[in-house]
Amino acid sequence: MLSFSTVVYSKDYPLLELQARSIARFADPARIATIHVILNDINEPALRARVEPLLSAYGPLQPKVRIIGGDDLLLGPGHCARRSLSDRILIENRHRIPFVRKGGWRGNNGYRSQQVLKLGAAREAEAEQMVILDTKNLFLRPFDAADFFAPSGAAKIPFIDVGSDFHRNWLLESLDALQVTAPDLKTLKTTTFSTPFPVRRSLVLALLDEVNDRYGSVQALFGSRRRPSEFMLLNAFCLRSDPSFHPWFEPAPSNALGLWPTYSQQKLADLVSRLGETELLSLGLHNRAISKLPHDLREQVFNALSDRGISDREKTQAALNATSALSG
Repeated sequence: MLSFSTVVYSKDYPLLELQARSIARFADPARIATIHVILNDINEPALRARVEPLLSAYGPLQPKVRIIGGDDLLLGPGHCARRSLSDRILIENRHRIPFVRKGGWRGNNGYRSQQVLKLGAAREAEAEQMVILDTKNLFLRPFDAADFFAPSGAAKIPFIDVGSDFHRNWLLESLDALQVTAPDLKTLKTTTFSTPFPVRRSLVLALLDEVNDRYGSVQALFGSRRRPSEFMLLNAFCLRSDPSFHPWFEPAPSNALGLWPTYSQQKLADLVSRLGETELLSLGLHNRAISKLPHDLREQVFNALSDRGISDREKTQAALNATSALSG
C-alpha cells in the first residue's frame, strides 16, 4: 500500500487537477492507502474552497483523498515537544504581524513551510510506504509500490554527487542541525532532492522526534536562522548510522523527467523528445517552462498527456494558464 502527500499553495493549486487525473488514470485504488492534499497558505479556508472542486479529478480514488491544513500536521497533540513564546509569536502567529507575514502556513515563508509540511505529512500517512509529491508532478504510466520501494522495504531513489553549491549547503546545514559529523563530500552521494520522493514513514517520524527533542518542533527549526532542507535532513539522519543509507534508501535509476523554466530551450527540447519513452514514470510540468517552448514542442507535451489518457489539450492548457495567472 502507498500513501501520497502533496503540498498545495494558492499560486500553484490548478496543477493539482492534472496530478489527480494522472493518479486516477494509473493507480489501482486497492493499492492506495491515503492521499493527503496539504494546504500551505496564510488563508487556508480560501485555498480549501478552490481545491475542493478539483477532487473529482481523482475519480475512484476520491474517497481516499483528504484535504488537511498545516495546523493538523504541525500543532496537533504530541507534535511539539516545546512551544516557546518566540515560536508562538513569530511562527504560529506570524499572520497577525503586518509587514512581516508571508503567504505560507500561518503567514510564514511559503518555501520553508512547504518543506516543513512535507515532513509533517508522515504524521497522517496510513502506510509505511510514502511518496511525497509537488503539485507539478504527473504520472505517465501505471505504477505500484514496486516502482518506489525494493523488496527489502528501502525506498528506490536516484543518488547524486554533491556537486552544486545549494546541494552542498543544504546538506552541511542539515548535518549541523542534527550534529552529525560531515563525511567526505567529494566522494559522497546522497539521494536526489526532487519529487516524487519515496520514503518510509518510520524514518520521517524518527527524524521528527529528534528534531522535536533538539528544537521543540520542526517548524521551529525551519523558522530559525538555520537553513537545512527537508530531504537533506533525512539524508543526514541516515548518514549518522550508516553511510550506505541502509535500510532506508536504495540507489535506483531515474525514471522521472522535469521541465524547468531555468533550462535552455535546447535542453527543454531534448527533454520533450523523451516523452515517448515507455519507462518514464513521472513528469514535472512547470507552467513557465511550457511557456518557453515553441509552439511545436508545446503541442508535443499536450499530445503526450492526451495520448497517455491523462488530460486533453484543453484541460492541460487551462490548468497551466490558471497557474500562470496566479504566479505572475
